[in-house]
Amino acid sequence: MEAGLPSENSAKTEFELLQFLLETNIPSAVPIYLDNDGDVLDKPFFITSYIDGTQNFNDLEESYINSMANQLRDIHEVNINNLPNLPLRIDPLDGLLNYLPKKDKWKELRDYIKQLSIKKYNADSVLLHGDFWKGNILWKSSNIKGVIDWDYAAQGDPLSDLAVACLMIRYLNGQQDMYSFMAAYKQFSEIDEKRLLLWLINVASSTLYFINEWRFTAEDKRAMIDTATTIILESYNQIKIIN
Repeated sequence: MEAGLPSENSAKTEFELLQFLLETNIPSAVPIYLDNDGDVLDKPFFITSYIDGTQNFNDLEESYINSMANQLRDIHEVNINNLPNLPLRIDPLDGLLNYLPKKDKWKELRDYIKQLSIKKYNADSVLLHGDFWKGNILWKSSNIKGVIDWDYAAQGDPLSDLAVACLMIRYLNGQQDMYSFMAAYKQFSEIDEKRLLLWLINVASSTLYFINEWRFTAEDKRAMIDTATTIILESYNQIKIIN
C-alpha cells in the first residue's frame, strides 16, 4: 500500500524538525544535508542518517501495541520550545462538512455537525507526528528504533494524532487492535471521549475525501473506504449515546 498526498511541510521545515528532535528522546534520523534551493535536483530535498531497523506489517502483539502507545505518548510530551513553525491542528470540526460525503445517508450526521458547537483545543499544544502508523516505525524485536516520515507533523490537539493512528491500525489490523491501542494510550492521560470520536470522524472523512489522490491498489482502496466509513458511523453512534 502506498499513500501519496503532497507533504504538508516543506523539506526545510522537516529538516529543521529533525534537528529539533535531536534534543529529545524521540528516536529519529539525524539530519545531514539540506538542499533547499534545488541546486542538485529540481526540487528541495534533504539527507538523513540510516536507522538500523525494520518495518513490521504483521499482526500486532500486545508488546508492539504498548510500545507504539508509549512512543506516541512520548512524542506528545516533548517540550515544544524552539519547535519549527508547524501547522496548527486544534479543531475536529475544521473542514469536516467539506470532507463528509454528500449522499442522503449522511444527512443526519451532516445536520448534527452543522448545529454542533465545540470549543477548540485550548490546552497546551503538543508535537503531533501527523501520520503515526506502523509503516512509519522502525523496529528491532519489539523495540522502536526510529520514527520516520514527519511530512505531516503539526502541533495542537494530541487526539488528532491518536485518531490517525487508530484509523490506520483499524485498517491494517482490525477493530480489536485499534481498541487495544486506544486503551494503552489512555493509560497515560485522560481523554475527552466525544472529542476523540469527532477527530475519528474528521480523519476518516478526510480519508474518503482524498482517497482518489492516494496511490492505492483497487483492493486497498475498497478496504480503506470500508474502514473509514465504518469508523464514521460507529463514532457517530457512540456520540449519540454520550449525548
